[in-house]
Amino acid sequence: MDWQVLNNRLTKQFSFKNQTELAYFLLQVAKHADKVQHHPDVFIFNCSKMKIELFTHDKNEITALDDALARFIDSIEKEA
Repeated sequence: MDWQVLNNRLTKQFSFKNQTELAYFLLQVAKHADKVQHHPDVFIFNCSKMKIELFTHDKNEITALDDALARFIDSIEKEA
C-alpha cells in the first residue's frame, strides 16, 4: 500500500507477523526520526498493525521533511 493523503497528512498502514516485528520496525523509524528531528504520529492497534501519519505541524502542511521520512520508511519496510 502506498502513502495516501488523508486529512492533510501522509498516511500509511503497516501489518506485521507479530508485535515484536512491529516494535523492531518502529524502533528503526524512531531512531531515524530523532536523528532528523522530524517525528511521525504513530497508532498501534490489534497488536501487530500500525498506522503512521506524517505532517509538519509548525507549517500546517505536508513538506519535504515528510516526503523524506516517508521514503526512509519505505526503504526499511522493503528490508523487513
